[in-house]
Amino acid sequence: MPGSITLLLGPPGGDASSGKSTLLEILAGRVNGNSNSILEGGVMYNDRNASDICLSRLIAYISNQLNIHISFLTVRETLEFARDFTQGLRPENFTPQMRKFFAHALVEGQDPFLEYVLEILNLKQIENKLVGEEISNIDRQKLTTAELALGTFSVMIYDQLFSGSDLVTTYDLVDTIRTISRIQQSSAIMSLTRLSQEVFDLFDRIILLSYGQVLFQGPRQDAIPYFAKLGYVKPSYVESSEFLEDIVAGDGSQYVVPGETPLTLEELVECYRASDHYKDIMRIVTGDDGKHTYWVESEPGLGLSLNTPSHCVVDKQPRRETELVVSKLSTKVGHSGGIESTARVQVGDMITAMSVNNEEMLYLSVGPQKIQHKQSSHAYSVLKQAQGHIRFQVERYKEKDDEYQAQWKQFQMPFVQTWWHSTKTLTYRQIKITKRLHAIIKLRLFQAIVLGMFAGTLFYKLGGQYNQQQMNSVRALGFVSTMSILLLNLVQLPLYMLQRPIFYKHRAQRFFRASSYVVAHSIALAYTLCVYFLAGLSTAGDGEPFFEYLILLFSVAYFGSTVFFLISAISSVLEVGNALAGLLISVFLLFSGFVIYPSNIPTYWKWLTYMNPIHWANISFCRIQFYKGYTDPCSKYLGQLSFCDKFPSMTVGKAYLVFYELSEDAKVPWLPYAILLGWTVIANLLTLLGLKKIEFMGMSQSLPHLKKTHIIRNYKEDRDSEFQSYNSNNEHSDNFGASPHPEKQNLSSNNDRMKDNGGVEKWIEEFRIDLERHGLDIPLKQVTLLFEDLSFTRYDGETKESTPVLNNITGYARPKTMLALLGGDKISKVTLLKCLAGRVPVSGSLSSSLQANGLGTGATFSRLIGYVEKLDAHQPYLSVRESLQFRGALRLGQDISPTSRHIHVELVLNQLGLLPYSNELVGSLRDATGKTFEIAKKITIAVELAANPSILLLEEPISGLDTTGTLTILNILSQVSNSGHVIVATLTHPSARTLSFFDLALILTGEGHQAYFGPVGSNCNNLLDYFKSIPHAPHYSRRESPVRFIMGTLGLGIKTSIVPPLNFSEIYQASSLQEINNEEICSIKKMIKKRRRNYLSSTYPAPYSRQAILVLLRTQRFLWRNVQYTYGRLTGCMMIGLLMGSLYFQIEYKDIYGVTSRTLYIYMQLILIGVISANNVVPQIGTDRLVYFREKRAGMYLPIFYPLSWAVGEIPYLFIATLAVVGIGNGMAGTGTQSPSEFMMYWTVLFLFTLCLTYFGMMITFLAPVPTLAAFAVSILTSFWVSTFGVVVVLSDIKTYRWMYWSNPFQYAMNAMTSISFYCNTKGCGSECRCPRLPDGSYVWERLATLRSLSHESINTDIFILSAMCMLFASLAFVFFVVMKHNSPSHI
Repeated sequence: MPGSITLLLGPPGGDASSGKSTLLEILAGRVNGNSNSILEGGVMYNDRNASDICLSRLIAYISNQLNIHISFLTVRETLEFARDFTQGLRPENFTPQMRKFFAHALVEGQDPFLEYVLEILNLKQIENKLVGEEISNIDRQKLTTAELALGTFSVMIYDQLFSGSDLVTTYDLVDTIRTISRIQQSSAIMSLTRLSQEVFDLFDRIILLSYGQVLFQGPRQDAIPYFAKLGYVKPSYVESSEFLEDIVAGDGSQYVVPGETPLTLEELVECYRASDHYKDIMRIVTGDDGKHTYWVESEPGLGLSLNTPSHCVVDKQPRRETELVVSKLSTKVGHSGGIESTARVQVGDMITAMSVNNEEMLYLSVGPQKIQHKQSSHAYSVLKQAQGHIRFQVERYKEKDDEYQAQWKQFQMPFVQTWWHSTKTLTYRQIKITKRLHAIIKLRLFQAIVLGMFAGTLFYKLGGQYNQQQMNSVRALGFVSTMSILLLNLVQLPLYMLQRPIFYKHRAQRFFRASSYVVAHSIALAYTLCVYFLAGLSTAGDGEPFFEYLILLFSVAYFGSTVFFLISAISSVLEVGNALAGLLISVFLLFSGFVIYPSNIPTYWKWLTYMNPIHWANISFCRIQFYKGYTDPCSKYLGQLSFCDKFPSMTVGKAYLVFYELSEDAKVPWLPYAILLGWTVIANLLTLLGLKKIEFMGMSQSLPHLKKTHIIRNYKEDRDSEFQSYNSNNEHSDNFGASPHPEKQNLSSNNDRMKDNGGVEKWIEEFRIDLERHGLDIPLKQVTLLFEDLSFTRYDGETKESTPVLNNITGYARPKTMLALLGGDKISKVTLLKCLAGRVPVSGSLSSSLQANGLGTGATFSRLIGYVEKLDAHQPYLSVRESLQFRGALRLGQDISPTSRHIHVELVLNQLGLLPYSNELVGSLRDATGKTFEIAKKITIAVELAANPSILLLEEPISGLDTTGTLTILNILSQVSNSGHVIVATLTHPSARTLSFFDLALILTGEGHQAYFGPVGSNCNNLLDYFKSIPHAPHYSRRESPVRFIMGTLGLGIKTSIVPPLNFSEIYQASSLQEINNEEICSIKKMIKKRRRNYLSSTYPAPYSRQAILVLLRTQRFLWRNVQYTYGRLTGCMMIGLLMGSLYFQIEYKDIYGVTSRTLYIYMQLILIGVISANNVVPQIGTDRLVYFREKRAGMYLPIFYPLSWAVGEIPYLFIATLAVVGIGNGMAGTGTQSPSEFMMYWTVLFLFTLCLTYFGMMITFLAPVPTLAAFAVSILTSFWVSTFGVVVVLSDIKTYRWMYWSNPFQYAMNAMTSISFYCNTKGCGSECRCPRLPDGSYVWERLATLRSLSHESINTDIFILSAMCMLFASLAFVFFVVMKHNSPSHI
């Protein structure tokens, strides 16, 4: 109904058990029937069928995956663009009445809608901040809500949008959505993962689903009374949402009053369909489509005059005899309604239902006519005498048909803006993004200027010189320029990929057309490149027709950017995009006409040469340079220039082009530009087609499937064991609020069931006992955690001010005890937890007495601690079992045997219910559906338990989990605690049932003082009794949740409230509870003094040899299973080998063209393999950096082993990849394959060269703070090397950069591989010498050796230098990784 907000609830644990997500997708028009599913029934919006309108213009569908925005726009700019694309009514189209209402905002030049949305969502203070790194996730969720609030959407559907948010944030966002719905008279339907009572109370209506069946739909206030009539009574300490979810999940037996029988799902459905709630809904659905239904909350005495229809004539619509109609309003009616109402009462409204003093709604329009009349009469008399709170359901006829039809006409339009206006808006946005990317623009400008200056100085004064060698260098400048331009544009690919999900979101919500997006991108790209070239490459090249050269490079760059834009539209992930980009660049360069003479190109590849736009760019460059730059006649250079001897009647430039087979293609000056433009248009059209037809739902990598392996011999099948274990973990006793320990009822009953049931669980228990008997179990060292007067002060480095975060916190935790940390602000709880773990944040100072069995912080203390971070960071390419084995092998002591470690891991997997997932790769469980968050949290806990810690500390272990997931995790923690562990966890606004799992609670005030430390008690009774006993504390209502009351008393509740002026820290210090705690602490100290303390000298539990082997093994698994990277690289190398081999297939030595082409084969092989290897490693290094940070904080291994494992791990894959290139490419081309020794030597050199460039990429990646900067640096340096290794410009012509020649790995690889491939001993040759000769009789090897200063004897030297460079780059990579601060976690 207009202005309402509806909550959709169902059994937790996935859509299969409820159908929530499916229903929301159907309502949003995102589900159609297919061969696997049947969609029946219909969806109506007012009196129109869903098929009659464009759903996405009417409905906004938002899920957690769509909470993304363009990082380079500010909050205000993001909302302004959303308004421009989706808001149908703009200020310039306001009526006179609207202009009068919004007069102030219009005078200020503001958009009133935009300003009120910014204000109501508290985004005003951050409106000028960039969306990317400068705003929090909470503000980003608010921005998503605001983006939709500005549009013309009448229905907003939220599918678990706030997963992972704390309850305070969820409350603020839902409250804002409710306000927007009230003001705009739009409807909101929402499903949420976790609810507090405060959030639940914000909704108007509730829909309960279970396995696709509706169990209740009606007013939120009526849900609890409705089920009370069915025999289900909600306890005061249970949240309403938990109560309802338990019922629909089939766990409602715990709430059934004595003597009643729990209802089955079918019985609950039947009861609902027999209720007045269902009948009233069916009346509305099948009734008159010309009415709107509203909720009104009011107080009696406001002057509502109610008459039966016989006394009421308010409009001309026909009335039924039993209707109750509002005939007159008093002047006080303005006070009725408010935020709790979806509308205000108007004259003529028909009251169809009412409730007095929160009683269940009485429906007046259901049932037979006689009953309706009786109920209406009763309601009339009740309302005349009513005292207290009143709720109405009223219906109102639509009156403004013209306005109604205009609204539907607007919704039928596919887009708000015309094509031209949306393209203009998008162009403005793209240009703004380009300007905002000043860091990237500066880097690109710097890159262009550096490369331009380098090219200009490297080729300095070579142009215009009538020397064949220098003319070759000038010709090479065109090739180097186009190659550099293509490589410069490669850095844009990740940016295009980042914007693609946002495009999908905006396309689905009908912001703009895909064609507008492509055209706008092209225009913005032209703007970017204009700035780029005018500021950057204007100094590159030495040709006279400067502007023609500039236009040529601009055209090449524009084409390159368009191609990468196309790749981003058709690539599933970045790795695939990089592979496609590398392959296309290879094709462009190989068939450019520079690296092989046209006469040597096989017939089957000539078509690709003439289709290659880069070939035509090189043709155009040569025409510019040689036709206009070398105009002297050849007759002046006879005997000096070999090509002039053949064509003495031509000019030098023309003769050069004819000699090198370029003249025919250079006759038409405009043809290269036309071809470049044509391919640019084709690429844009293909991009448009890709964006329209292809949508990649996620950015997750494809992961291989692992076969099942069993570590323990004769171990039961994983899934059977998990099935039993999971059921055991999820069964809850009737007294679910009791603290789950052996002395408490629910866990003891679980243990009894485990022993009595037999089967797998009985076998597991017997197996554990058998392990203890044979000494294969890992004993747990039980410790007591004690902390006294713990205080922490944070220092602000900018303001030089110190802020106390924690003040004199004292407490303890014995073995088999669970301690909850509550209250405080967002920083204080986590800071306390880190301090208890010995991880003192570096930004402050700690003063305390912290000990575990008398041991202070240090190496021994850290081995007793397991710290479960809130961020579930794991290596995606390890299986769940392998993750635990890795952790256990590094954290368990050397005295633990491998067999015991493996058995311990299996028991942990079983204990946490992870056996079904134990052979699944962690990365394959990253989707945001079903039980993902629960599984991820289990894995994080299991990884820590694999180290068998005595104390397990957890950051928000139930954050983002639904009710079932929360109970599962808490049951697991209870079992872990029962085995002797100490559990300490931070909780934010837990429910009473959640908190009741814990034995002790430590509550902080907002200022970081200690307000409470003591027992929780069954159903939080001990906590509640303590705060109720405080004088002048607020009154406690039995209907209120205990935790809600306590947090509200401290001023830390979800809803802000007036806090009594009490000093809770002083009250606690003066309490008897504090005295009891002091006595307990004294007894703990006495007990500790009697125990022997064992200090460990070693920092790491595992020896260095084991650390190195395990980290290397993990990296090997990462590389082996990373399909896009490893197999993509191998496939790419095979494709390059096949492409080059077929292009250079068996070229003969019959002339200088063949010799040059064969030498250029090696040149191109080094460029393609080297540049791709150096660039590919940059995005891969550090993809698991968050995992490394977590492991470093845990002190698992020596940090140097992380980069060392990458350096060693790459070797076998590069070995195979280079073998593929040499085996395929060289075998077809006939280069370096004259003998097995020659082949092996050639392969060895190429392998060392590839390894050297890979280590170089690693070194730059570890040196640079961000991968983008590393990519720029790698691109610049490799471009330097490509230009200075003696092929583009020979050594004799290199003046300034000779040092770069001698420090160039390309040079040593090129010289060694050329010598290996072309060497022939010509000194001892006679008349039957088989050494290849040129037509003039000279030997090929002698000509190359003279031209390139080659020596066969220097091959070993070149190989040695390449090996030394490998070692140098690897060593520097290790040093940079250890020394640079950005390679370490920010807080240890």
